[in-house]
Amino acid sequence: MNLTDRENQESSNKDNVTGDSISKYRIMVVDDNKDLLRTLKLGLEGSGFSIDAYSDPFTVLSVFKTIYGNRTETPIHMPYDLLLIDVKMPELNGVELTKEIKKLAANANVTPPPICFITAFDEYYEILRDLFPNNKHDLDTCLIHKPIEIENLTTRLKHEIALHK
Repeated sequence: MNLTDRENQESSNKDNVTGDSISKYRIMVVDDNKDLLRTLKLGLEGSGFSIDAYSDPFTVLSVFKTIYGNRTETPIHMPYDLLLIDVKMPELNGVELTKEIKKLAANANVTPPPICFITAFDEYYEILRDLFPNNKHDLDTCLIHKPIEIENLTTRLKHEIALHK
């Protein structure tokens, strides 16, 4: 099976996110806390999502440089239906990572996948609001507070994916 056939099969296998099944939807999770990252990966995979988990935001940037830099496809195939990014990470925080992903997407003339932020800190609301100056609704749906219950997170992510499909 070649790549195009596999992508077509994956596309036809995607379930409607508004229903109970969410298999075949792919989410990138980024969090420097490896224990939480493992918990999120296992919990979301157990809920039916396909998960790619990263603890290093610089690796994530490399992934997106590869995706947006390889302009052999028109339109660019985006392998992720949603990004779930921790706000507070050392060296490159979630806000800066998001800005960089959005720059890469803009340079490639594409729309990045929807992004949900996870944080334990209420003060990040103001910082995150700056990322969505014209659309408070996006911020409200995309800010998820820790501690996280997988069942609630699954519901929120299903809702966010449905908004952008």
